[in-house]
Amino acid sequence: MMIAMVLGASLSMGGILTASGALGFGRKSLTDRLAPPSGVTGVSMVGLRILLERFSVAMKPKARLRSALYELPEILELMAVSLTAGDGLFAAFIRVVPRANGVLATELKSILMSLELGGAFDEELKLLGQRLPQRQVVEFANKLSLSIKRGSPLATLLREQAASARAEIRNDLLRQAGRNETRMLIPLVFLILPVTVLFAIYPSLQLLNLNYL
Repeated sequence: MMIAMVLGASLSMGGILTASGALGFGRKSLTDRLAPPSGVTGVSMVGLRILLERFSVAMKPKARLRSALYELPEILELMAVSLTAGDGLFAAFIRVVPRANGVLATELKSILMSLELGGAFDEELKLLGQRLPQRQVVEFANKLSLSIKRGSPLATLLREQAASARAEIRNDLLRQAGRNETRMLIPLVFLILPVTVLFAIYPSLQLLNLNYL
């Protein structure tokens, strides 16, 4: 969405500069009037690259959190099945985590590696909530931590959280679908409409240029 807005704004500004240059006074040819001022193209490209880089950096954490949320229900279900089958928490963790893939699975594998090197499970779960500050992930880490401290049953809680995570994913998809309705107007307003206007006024500007001659 941000990229389309930046490109659309650039085209719109280009159309405004073209029209203003073509309607200026003097006996310059239409080609000279439509030529952009020196340095404008370079500055525009640098500004566009900076905006795109900032947009990419800002979107990376959001994409990681969304990926972690989408991966969480399957991991919760697998751990709940393993716990129901009689495995302990650490045994279920070892059984499920190496078979998973994705952002959340990578963080869980790092926790597993730290545990094998002598790290504390509770501390590693706290760090997981800090590295992936997504609400469902933090709740998952807190439930595992409470189960370690108090020995509370975990399988039912994990199944309930899996259902809650799927409901959150469904709501997130509905929000994205609502935003797409607005995004569909951006190419029309910022890309198609300015180009259409330029094609409409170009013959008139050419006739005006011939009348000056």
